[in-house]
Amino acid sequence: MNKRIMKMIVLVATFLFIMPFYKVSAQSSKYYNVTRLSGQDRYETSFNIASQVNPGVANSIIIASGKNFPDSLVGAPLSKKLNAPILLVDDFNSGLAYKSLDYISKHLSENGTIYLLGGVSSVGNNVVKQLQQSGYSNIKRLGGTDRFDTNNIIVNQMSVKNGTPVVIVNGFNFPDALSISGIAASKGYPIFMSNANNIPQSIVDKISSINPSKVYMIGGTAVLSDNVKNKLKSSLSGIEDSDIIRINGKDRYDTSLQAAKYFKLDSKYAILSNGRNFPDALSGSALAAKLNAPIILTDGKNISNQKNYIDSSDYSNVVILGGQGSVSLNAENNFNGIKLDIGGTFKGEKIIDLKTMDINNDGKIENMILTNNPNDKYNVKLYLQDASNGQIFGSKVVGDSYFGYGQIMLADMTGDGLPEIISVAQEGGNTGNETCDVETVEGNNLTKIDNYNDGENPRLESNISQDNVSFQLNGYDELELNSNNFNKSYSIDLTNDQGMQSAKGNGIDVQPYISDGPIYSLYNIDGSGISGLKMSREISGAYHADGLGGFDAYYKYKNSGMKLTNIDFNSRYPMTQN
Repeated sequence: MNKRIMKMIVLVATFLFIMPFYKVSAQSSKYYNVTRLSGQDRYETSFNIASQVNPGVANSIIIASGKNFPDSLVGAPLSKKLNAPILLVDDFNSGLAYKSLDYISKHLSENGTIYLLGGVSSVGNNVVKQLQQSGYSNIKRLGGTDRFDTNNIIVNQMSVKNGTPVVIVNGFNFPDALSISGIAASKGYPIFMSNANNIPQSIVDKISSINPSKVYMIGGTAVLSDNVKNKLKSSLSGIEDSDIIRINGKDRYDTSLQAAKYFKLDSKYAILSNGRNFPDALSGSALAAKLNAPIILTDGKNISNQKNYIDSSDYSNVVILGGQGSVSLNAENNFNGIKLDIGGTFKGEKIIDLKTMDINNDGKIENMILTNNPNDKYNVKLYLQDASNGQIFGSKVVGDSYFGYGQIMLADMTGDGLPEIISVAQEGGNTGNETCDVETVEGNNLTKIDNYNDGENPRLESNISQDNVSFQLNGYDELELNSNNFNKSYSIDLTNDQGMQSAKGNGIDVQPYISDGPIYSLYNIDGSGISGLKMSREISGAYHADGLGGFDAYYKYKNSGMKLTNIDFNSRYPMTQN
């Protein structure tokens, strides 16, 4: 063979070898911590996202419609200001799903506020009724006569400072609004809706009162025409043509990329969501705001452009919103590294909850993974994992759950400024029994601090002695509740309790007993930012469902463990202090 030809073959072969190698190393060798937040439907997905937004004590929670988007599109900046998750509800079916109520009961502070976005056509009065029946009274509706009026009411709740830039989106088309929602929230920019060709005067008036230094229009001229721009320019004092900035791409997916590139948020997180449906990104906008991360829209299958942008940036964590029907497994597999999915498996065990954060303030992200294993006594196990390389620092059995339900809560209980890991597992049965385990992270080690002295399956009720809580029936018309240790005594009027009065009429002997619970939640200790544990129990009378009253036991960290500090009694019937 001619030496010149041979040399050319070698050069070409070398070139072909080098080029693919270079492309792979640039595009595919990055290590990502990939977390998928999904559920059986949009409502369960919103619950799982909410648990990431605020896994501790929340002073505010936002409820929005999972069926309609207009009233909720502008809610992300409010979510950021309030540090409030966004829970979706279906007003036409169950109203508030079990998991949404469970999140509220476990995380909302005693005097916390529930905000409803939109009028009764978005979040109906049946939702309000359900919340009230569950004992919540601090409920505030942010709704007006139409989407634009609601828009202004929500912005009013934010108390926007004079000169703050504002964002304009089409109020009848959700993709561009979702693209900018996390970014606007991170920066504290209010979002305003407009028609495609004419922005309502009420919106202009509100924007004028803010006197913004910049106006960002999201979307091309088909989404927001130049008529909108011209009206803003003529109506706002001090706004020049260069102060009105249009951010758009060739389609909704490209627009989300252009928004991410323009603002270039300083974050280690990128959030992927399907751009054809709004619910996942809507509830995810609160998470994007918390993580200072952009929401990058995809069609769920082709993510080459999105992947190229993420690879070219400093992102090391990718959060995928929704199940594989929203963002496919093939799309997910484009990212190397750890992949975690609620409902998926870890170490052959079902993942029932997970949290991702720098739990020990060492500058690295850790994964906290809660699993359930039906093949091993239904054990619920907590894993602590280095998100940068997959190394498992520790694991512990923290309870058991027949139905595979558990939840991780994060809250500072020791007062050192770092959160503890509170693992709650629902055992099963009709009483709602939960176990609770409290671990602190010291370096990379899980260290138990609850001191319940009952192995790997702690039950706080072991601390509820007769001196802490006792009760007795006085005939059929009165239940007496006592706490000798806390010097409390109450009488409950049972004359309107149907179960007790039926037993009285039939001469049936009734022995009240502690039935439902324990149920665990967090509470803020004296507004200090340090959290404690609240354990709630129900007392039944004539039968299981005949709830006569109950008590809440309050625990806080003291002397290396969780100590009982107070008992409160409660009842749906009149109570008199003795």
